[in-house]
Order: sequence, then structure tokens, then C-alpha cells
Amino acid sequence: MTILDKIVETRKERLKKKKDEVAESNLVRQVDPPRPFFNTDGFTVIAECKRGSPSKGVFTNEYNPTLIARDYERGGTHAVSVLTEPDYFYGDESHLTDVRRAISLPVLRKDFIFDPYQITESWAMGADAILLIAAILSETQLHELAVHAAEYDLAVLLEVHDGDELAKALNVPATGIGINARNLKDFSIDLDRSKELCRRVPADRIAVAESGMMSQQDGRNMVDAGFRGFLVGEYFITAWERVRTVREFIEALG
Repeated sequence: MTILDKIVETRKERLKKKKDEVAESNLVRQVDPPRPFFNTDGFTVIAECKRGSPSKGVFTNEYNPTLIARDYERGGTHAVSVLTEPDYFYGDESHLTDVRRAISLPVLRKDFIFDPYQITESWAMGADAILLIAAILSETQLHELAVHAAEYDLAVLLEVHDGDELAKALNVPATGIGINARNLKDFSIDLDRSKELCRRVPADRIAVAESGMMSQQDGRNMVDAGFRGFLVGEYFITAWERVRTVREFIEALG
């Protein structure tokens, strides 16, 4: 069983308990309506709030997603991503709700979503966009979840890792096509594969580079490959001067 399989299996167990405890009809949004997520006229830099990962462990024991998100906003990022998966990425639903209330930027819920209930749940906790992962969903499931998200005015970032996943993603109504340089089965990184896949994303979609960018030059290289979106986590989270690091990364994109 791969790490991805374990994560999804654990997520399904948690979701079953949640659905038994809270009916979907009782999920209510406590913040203002969803904000537009993607910048269609230029770059969209999405700075990520996450405490850790299965491959790297905990980045920091003093994790305050609200303060981190405010740093990102001061640095000039266009959107914020918040990990809500608790068992492998040490996230929590409250992290997203707190971040959404603390900043004026749109917020992406990054999690392992496979059930329509989770779409409603994401909307209720304050998300403006959701992540759908092609590796764990069929084309039919991707389409149904993307359509359901649109009913709540939630943007969709559809994540792929290889050519087969990209082929099915392009049949789904999603503005953002995230190309993850990280192999979710073994967590290895391959930026060259991301660049190759980017060439196959049509101009009416926004290609978003995910994972593996650890410098301004990495970001610039992804611009040259054709990316218009950039989801950056570890490089920003672990930066000594976070606001400056975010600002200089964005400036380096040109």
C-alpha cells in the first residue's frame, strides 16, 4: 500500500464518522460568499499553510496558520492554500476557517476530497476553492465533484501527476490544472516532468506548478515553461524572513 493509499483510507474512515455526527444539511457558511480565486490577467501565486508532510515530518512546532497567512498577504501573494488533512499533514478544519477570517485573500482547501459531502463541508468552513486530485478519482468522479463545487461558486484546482491524469483532467470543468512535481506514491520530486506536462495544457486553462520549488530561480524556470500559477509550501513556510521571501519570489517571476 502506498502513502497515498493510506492517506485516502484514513480520510474515508474520518469522513464516515463526520457524516454520522453532522448532517450535510446542517453545514452552514459563517463568512462572506466565495471570492474569485484565479488571476486570469497574470500570475496566481498560492502560498501554502501547512505544518508538515509525510516525507519531511513537522516543519515547525510553533505553527500558527493565521500569522503565516498574514505574512503571505503582506508579501503580496494572490491566494493562500491551507492543509486541513489531520493525520499525515497535521492540519485541521479550523485552520482554514481562521485563515479565511484573518485575511482578504481567497483561500484554497487542500485535502483529499472524494465525496460530495466534502464540497459542502469546504464551502461551510470558508473555502473559496478546492483541490481535486486526479490520482484518487475517476474522470466521472472528477466531473461530478467539479460541477458540485461550481454550484457553491467554489473554484477548482485539479491536480495531476502524469499524462494519463492530465488527459482526463482536460475533460473536466476546472479553470486551474495543477501539475504536481511530487509523486504522491513515493514523494519523489521531478520538476522536468512538470515542465513537459505544462506544454500540453491548453491556453484556456491556468497551469499551476505545485511542489518542488525551493528558490526564485525555480519559479522563473516554471514561468519559462509556461506556468501561470504557482503553489509554494515548504520554501515559504521555512523561510527565515517569510514576507521578504514571498515578495522576492513574486518579483522574480517577472
